[in-house]
Amino acid sequence: MTTYPWIEVLIVIEVAFALALASALITKRTTAIFAAGFNVMVPVIAVLMWRAPSFHLRALIAVLLAAIYLARLNWVILVWSKDTAMSKLDQSVPPLGKIGLSFILVHSVGLGYCVPFYFIGLDSAPVGWWDALAVCVYLVGTWFHFGGDYQKVRFKRRPDTRGKLLDTGLWSWCRHPNYFGDFLIYVSFAVLAQHPYAWLCPLLNLAQYLFDAIPKNEAWAADKYGPAWGAYKRRTPKFVPRPPSGHGLAA
Repeated sequence: MTTYPWIEVLIVIEVAFALALASALITKRTTAIFAAGFNVMVPVIAVLMWRAPSFHLRALIAVLLAAIYLARLNWVILVWSKDTAMSKLDQSVPPLGKIGLSFILVHSVGLGYCVPFYFIGLDSAPVGWWDALAVCVYLVGTWFHFGGDYQKVRFKRRPDTRGKLLDTGLWSWCRHPNYFGDFLIYVSFAVLAQHPYAWLCPLLNLAQYLFDAIPKNEAWAADKYGPAWGAYKRRTPKFVPRPPSGHGLAA
């Protein structure tokens, strides 16, 4: 394969966009949009691996890591969404905004987030230290991504934490550990690809968090928690974690 299989990938993406759009119009819920949007990775990666010269060990590693990531992500979207920031989007995003979200999400994931898998498919060299590093970054990212969401779900479902701010566990390391972990997972895909263009994937993911998701979530948190959020914000970094100094729940 010497050229990007544009036709196959674009067909897959437009079909996925149609599904996400139908989900937005029928259910009027963002969870359906996110599920359709992120799962476009499945057929896109399948096309890229199918068009690759051979299916080698590095490609197998990448596919397995992506499959595990998507399985966890689907659990968060479909089962835990009411306990995450995603639930707030149902009320805050208007109908036209949900249509726009469908378009942006499907095309960003299908065209941007999947770029590393194109280069992974081309690189049949023996696996080595870079691949081991990528797996390590993926594991750390998984700890922050899934672990952060798991801690939030458990916290919100406890009767004694109603109306309180989560500032313990991974959430004492930074204000958005799940987002940081998600970013590291895409970094691991770029490291596996070992190509400069593959870094478009984590950079796109980072931009989405820094300029869209994080500002929205922090505005909601400031409105809900007031002074407690201000104190938490002053002592806890936004995105890149650092060891906490030690503190309890904010009332």
